[in-house]
Amino acid sequence: MSSVIIAGNTSGSITVAAPAAAGTNTITMPAATGTMALTSDITTEIPSQTGNSGKFLTTNGSAASWGVVASGGLDLISTITTSGATSYNTGTISFTGYRLVQIWTDVVSHSNGSANPRLQMTTNGGSASQLGNGDIPAVDTIMSQTTFDLSNGSFLSMMRVNPTINGLPASFTGGARNPGFTTSTTSIAFDWSIASTFDGGTIRIYGLK
Repeated sequence: MSSVIIAGNTSGSITVAAPAAAGTNTITMPAATGTMALTSDITTEIPSQTGNSGKFLTTNGSAASWGVVASGGLDLISTITTSGATSYNTGTISFTGYRLVQIWTDVVSHSNGSANPRLQMTTNGGSASQLGNGDIPAVDTIMSQTTFDLSNGSFLSMMRVNPTINGLPASFTGGARNPGFTTSTTSIAFDWSIASTFDGGTIRIYGLK
């Protein structure tokens, strides 16, 4: 009669070994009916771990798969240093998977002493959207934050201009809708509403999932 040998080694591990005799070996389950899971059954239920470091196991109700842990916070998508040109372009970028986009300007300025233009951006060569709602003299610098909702292109822009006017910070807000700014947007260009040359500052673009 065949048997199953359970033996512990010197490290304390227990090994279940198949009977030495060849032939069909049977393990009787304690219950009247039951199923013995084979190694092949287990490996087909859990997807391969190769190349899936840092992911979590999930299911759609019928099949298991590895899911990506969603990152939090803002992702920096593009940084532009604005100095010496009339316009700047991000080059090819992608907003796939993002819900909101934030555009931050840091001490951006221009050198047109005869006009007070407004800073603006254009997506994929479409219509322009002004960042903030103020005419900017050449002696001033701009610090602003603009948030776009990629589902409909609506945005709100808050801008602060330095130096101060009459001893108070010059702040402007503006908002509108640019339906051309969506998850399909692949580039953004920045320039001035009146032809002017950038002479300093940084523009950063962030995405929020």
